[in-house]
Amino acid sequence: MNNLIFYSLGFLILLPISIGYYIDYKNDPKEFKLSLKNFWNKRSSKALLLLILYLSLVKIYEHTIPLNKNYGIEFNLTRKKLGIPLIGENWKIDKSQSEQFETYWWKPEPRNGHFKKVIEYGILKAKTETDFYQNKKQLRTFAWSVFNFENETFEYYIEKPNQEIISVTEKGNLKWEKPTIITKINKSEFEKYKTE
Repeated sequence: MNNLIFYSLGFLILLPISIGYYIDYKNDPKEFKLSLKNFWNKRSSKALLLLILYLSLVKIYEHTIPLNKNYGIEFNLTRKKLGIPLIGENWKIDKSQSEQFETYWWKPEPRNGHFKKVIEYGILKAKTETDFYQNKKQLRTFAWSVFNFENETFEYYIEKPNQEIISVTEKGNLKWEKPTIITKINKSEFEKYKTE
């Protein structure tokens, strides 16, 4: 359907231009041919060639970079060896959130426990893999682990609601606090959050 709309718009734009060129050609064919030769000089052909080359390189970049984006379910064996949480068989890629250098995997409902994975890519391969967890017993809290592929290390974080919505500064002014607090935690605290 999108192609039909695209072709229809192209036709509606090109039709009046074509009619105008046809009328101009009928009025004076010699003058029309001479103006075409002047239009298509060396400079125009170089500019057109550079434009085609640029657009080709942009498309090649969009479709081939990153060079290795094969970190889906088939990568689970390597994940197991590295200690990274696996992608479930029924998980789906969210194409609306995913971009050229990021892939979002979501677990279907219910989303208790491990529910989301974000893989961030560099030019050659994956840079980080972030796994998000939710514990239904602790409302409005989330925890996540970040695995760095370059040095093969984990970092752990937890996000909790901020109990102090408003605080008082040293000068006595009211200060609106952020609704959540993100804290870096160690592995044992992370595992405790997952198993509680």
